[in-house]
Amino acid sequence: MLTINDRPVFRMGLTKEQGKLISQYMVKEYFQNGTQPRMVEVWDYLVEVPGRDGQPVRLTIRVKGMGFDLPEPGHMVSVLVNRRRTKAAFDVDDPKISLGARYELGAKQRKAKAAADKAEFEALRSGERR
Repeated sequence: MLTINDRPVFRMGLTKEQGKLISQYMVKEYFQNGTQPRMVEVWDYLVEVPGRDGQPVRLTIRVKGMGFDLPEPGHMVSVLVNRRRTKAAFDVDDPKISLGARYELGAKQRKAKAAADKAEFEALRSGERR
């Protein structure tokens, strides 16, 4: 994997950084119509990330929906930042903040446990273990 300053480079020059969550507020909420109407919330988050020159830069991240479980302001979160430090997004692959990544991690753990349980069951059934 390509790295810059010992940080892995992701798609289109984005780097993973730790940013400090400064503030948050709900921009709006509305009903999304469809087969199952649901309430959608739009939030703006202010995060502070290290700038290219070492000075902190504050960026706004807009989140639509409920895909993240973010800590209270003042805590560090995983973000993806572009090279010029003008845009940022929360890291959807971090199970600490992303509900989707947390679900995938849990699914992998359940699958591994099921495979281990099956192997133990088969060993007991064939008489290899008692």
